Amino acid sequence: MNISMRQRLSNSDRGAGLVEYALIVLVVALASLAGLQSMGTGTSESFEAVGDGFEDVGLDEDAGLTPEEKWEKAKQDYRDAIAEAKAKRSDDLADAKAEYQAAKADNKNLPKNERKAANQQAKADYKAAKSAANQEYKSSVNEAKSARDAAKAEYKASK
Repeated sequence: MNISMRQRLSNSDRGAGLVEYALIVLVVALASLAGLQSMGTGTSESFEAVGDGFEDVGLDEDAGLTPEEKWEKAKQDYRDAIAEAKAKRSDDLADAKAEYQAAKADNKNLPKNERKAANQQAKADYKAAKSAANQEYKSSVNEAKSARDAAKAEYKASK
């Protein structure tokens, strides 16, 4: 009695249990991932809602300060912001100048016509960087002034 290979494989149940077990494990893993993902989103949203609630209550670093103390703090914050803006502008200008000088040094080996064009581009880039640094400085100063002026108005209104 010689049974062909095809008949033996088609009638065999060997390995069927393993495949079923693997499918069950896969379904459980996918369900667990979906559950954890939705739970993570819900938890994140809960923490955000709690944080938003604290903001609505007005819990900030100025709470409990008198109007005069708030005004003094606002003046100091303004001075600090101006000093920080000046330091950043100074760093940005120094970086721009260093890049300009490095570009000019790199351009020395170019033929005269190419060197001239490359140096003009480097100078234009330097001017643009200076302009951007100065604009950012002015923006920071104006923002600091607005905050200071708002605190000043609040202080004057409390008198």
